[in-house]
Amino acid sequence: MLDFLLWNKIARIILQLAETLNISTDRALQIFYDSDVCKMLHDPELGMHLMSDTYIVNDLIAELRNKQ
Repeated sequence: MLDFLLWNKIARIILQLAETLNISTDRALQIFYDSDVCKMLHDPELGMHLMSDTYIVNDLIAELRNKQ
């Protein structure tokens, strides 16, 4: 996946995460980059970049719940 397409996808995911959790975009950015989902999204072999933004946000939220 081209870098700028991935960056755009990440931006949309962070915005949606912030809106869903009612948190700042800075906090959403931190949550995203500290997550396993972020690592998986950057691995082209896993194909997570093909999933919808909402699917990825839901995975992030599930990961947060599992860490508690």
